[in-house]
Amino acid sequence: MTDKTIQELAESVNSPVDKLLEQVRHAGLPQRKADDVISTTEQEKLAAFRQTTTGAKLGSGKITLKRKTTGTAKVADTSGRAKTINVEVRKKQTFVKPDPAKIAEEAKAKAEAEAKARQETELKSKADAKAKAEADAKVKQSENKAKATLEAMRASQKKETAKSDTKTAVVVKKRNSNAKVEIKKVETPEQRKAREAQAAQLKATEEAARRKAAEEAQQRTLEQMRKMASKYNNDEHTTTVRVIDDSPLAAGLVGQAYEDSFAQEDREIKRGGGTNQRSGKKGGRNGQEEQSFTKNHHKRGLKTSQSNKHGFEKPVKKQVYDVEIGATIVVSDLAQKMAVKVREVIKALMKMGELVNQNQSIEQEIAALVVEEMGHNPVLVSETAAEDNLLEAAEEARGEQTTRPPVVTIMGHVDHGKTSLLDRIRRSKVAAGEAGGITQHIGAYHVTTDKGIITFLDTPGHAAFTSMRARGAKATDIVVLVVAADDGVMPQTAEAIDHARAAGTPIIVAINKMDKESADPDRVLNELTAKEIVPEEWGGDVPIAKVSAHTGAGIDELLDLISIQAELMELKASAEGAAQGVVIEARVDKGRGAVTSILVQNGTLNIGDLVLAGSSYGRVRAMNDENGQPIKSAGPSIPVEILGLPEAPMAGDEVLVVNDEKKAREVADARADRERQKRLERQSAMRLENIMASMGKKDIPTVNVVLRTDVRGTLEALNVALSELSTDEVKVRIISSGVGAITESDVILAESSEAVLLGFNVRADATARQKADADGIDIRYYSIIYELIDDVKDAMSGKLAPEHRETILGVAQVREVFRSSKFGAAAGCMVMEGVIHRNKPIRVLRDDVVVFQGELESLRRYKDVVDEVRAGMECGLAVKGYNDIKALDKIEVYDVQTIKRSL
Repeated sequence: MTDKTIQELAESVNSPVDKLLEQVRHAGLPQRKADDVISTTEQEKLAAFRQTTTGAKLGSGKITLKRKTTGTAKVADTSGRAKTINVEVRKKQTFVKPDPAKIAEEAKAKAEAEAKARQETELKSKADAKAKAEADAKVKQSENKAKATLEAMRASQKKETAKSDTKTAVVVKKRNSNAKVEIKKVETPEQRKAREAQAAQLKATEEAARRKAAEEAQQRTLEQMRKMASKYNNDEHTTTVRVIDDSPLAAGLVGQAYEDSFAQEDREIKRGGGTNQRSGKKGGRNGQEEQSFTKNHHKRGLKTSQSNKHGFEKPVKKQVYDVEIGATIVVSDLAQKMAVKVREVIKALMKMGELVNQNQSIEQEIAALVVEEMGHNPVLVSETAAEDNLLEAAEEARGEQTTRPPVVTIMGHVDHGKTSLLDRIRRSKVAAGEAGGITQHIGAYHVTTDKGIITFLDTPGHAAFTSMRARGAKATDIVVLVVAADDGVMPQTAEAIDHARAAGTPIIVAINKMDKESADPDRVLNELTAKEIVPEEWGGDVPIAKVSAHTGAGIDELLDLISIQAELMELKASAEGAAQGVVIEARVDKGRGAVTSILVQNGTLNIGDLVLAGSSYGRVRAMNDENGQPIKSAGPSIPVEILGLPEAPMAGDEVLVVNDEKKAREVADARADRERQKRLERQSAMRLENIMASMGKKDIPTVNVVLRTDVRGTLEALNVALSELSTDEVKVRIISSGVGAITESDVILAESSEAVLLGFNVRADATARQKADADGIDIRYYSIIYELIDDVKDAMSGKLAPEHRETILGVAQVREVFRSSKFGAAAGCMVMEGVIHRNKPIRVLRDDVVVFQGELESLRRYKDVVDEVRAGMECGLAVKGYNDIKALDKIEVYDVQTIKRSL
């Protein structure tokens, strides 16, 4: 920066000289002319001053910014051709610096205005409140005055009536020895005239008070409506009109006054319309217009009257219902119970995200939410309400409870001597009647000992009978866990412990086979302690009895422990009232029908009783004990076999004697419906899971089975065991299962579904055998459960895809490639490892990557054709269908073995 004149400085900063001189003067510099020289220091001072004021006039408080932009645009000329023109856009914007004093003044004025408006609002609200209070006081005063007048007139009327009663003539007539008094009131004409005048005056006073109250209420309502209309015209929208006087008397009188006034107007209009119709000229409208006007005006008046009437009446109290809701309920039934329209219920369900129609069912929880949402009281009813009512009725009829025999379940691993131990107690040979010495279903026996009657339940020990052992644990009081002294704790032993604990049943351990030389009771106790079964002799709470079913040693000690445990438990039941129990087992015998084993738990079961067992009901036609001897009744803790049910119930079903066949049928049908619904849900879920699992996969091989057994418990155990055999590669599908002999329909079903027909402890009838022989259907009979399971497992193994195992036989490396017109490319190779076979499949590897897979066309050693070449030897070979072989490639010879798989 150099010294310049004012003229040069003005040109360099693009500013007028006069303006620059004015800025120089305000900046306090001495220059006054355009030729005066301004130094560098003075230029810096001037620049600082210009930056502070931004070139604006001092004291103006304004800043002006200018902007100019240049561009082009295409427009059409008069001939329609486009041409380009230059466009210059100039923008100018001025900013005014705010004045602090002015801002403070405006804020102060605004605050004062707001305070004044607030004060006016408060004064207005106080005035409105005062006016309302005065109006309310006037209404109250008028009502009190009217009431006082009415009370005074009624008191006067009562007084006059009392005076006239003193002048009543009493006539007494005596007839025979009884005196009858007749009282007659005698009223003079003056008294009647006074009474009628008084009544007329009272009526006139009431009418005057009613008219006055109606007029006042009407005036207030009209005033309120005028205010509402005024607010509406001023864009102050309101939705409700508040009535100052909401007393029933005023509301009724206002409504009546509106109706009277509109009726009077209608009568006047109709008279005018009639005149108009006769003359055809009066009134300015013809008869049709007058009639339309009258009708519309009447409708408008009637609507206004009804609207006012409904607005002033007190709302009717909502009726609240107690709505009973089962496990599921249909939407239309739910609406009917709440006395509402179906669409209201559907609307409430849609708000909850449930899209249903009126014929669909909803769950109990959702229905309860809907009922609460609509202001009613939900009453949740169990789906077993009918059954619960039957049980409650049976319990109410019970008599005094007495001590009952204990029910003891023998549990443990297979072949640990459970049935032999029970046989020793019963002094009979039950085990000899079991196939393979294995108990196949629950046996129930009651034994009379020196310690009293004890009922024993013998459960199977095989792994397939888990569910049967569980039922035994639930129906029992004491569990005797039998463990072989020479075998120890086995898987089914631990399982029995778990079932007993789940049922909350006390355990007594019987260490059996103590007569064997290999018996080691200490080992058994150690293993039981690991399962948290601590014996009493080791400081625990589990009694231990060391017994031998073969010699009978320790049997008395075991019975003593059972009796002591039963006394501690104080087992009691009532022998009076309807019998109640549980199904131990059920089977179907040819010629006898359904045979059901029942353990009576309460009451007494008699021949002829109506028994409800699961989804079946019928009368007891015959009853036998466990030895097959007929009996007439059975009390608590006694097992029996009954005949009379139409079909075999499920083992574990509850048994109850009922008096009403209709209730029994209702409960049985309800149970059957629940079971059917559960079965359909399971099948639907299984189908869905199978569809999802099979998406994108090949068809899974399936072994179809038609199964028939002798008893329900065995059928259930086999169903579970066969279902657990299924894997991801092969499935077991039970087409049909049931209890009883194999029939012709079973053979037809097995043929149509390509299923295997299995019978456990049952046989096919003559018709079924002939049908099976004619169609070539193989029927397999079994009496031991694990033999049946093994055969089904073998059938599943036959449907498994075989395993292909690959073995590398030899590897040769290509050293040189020769071209031949006969073979194409021939490779000279060195066998690196193994043996190269001419008739085995090969692979060509290049950089250890497979580039071809096929077979050899020729294998030679020198000029001789050979079948194999061993490691370390040279050979020549040609690959069939492949001529792109190169040096250093590897020829890999392998073999594939097919291995049959099994489960």
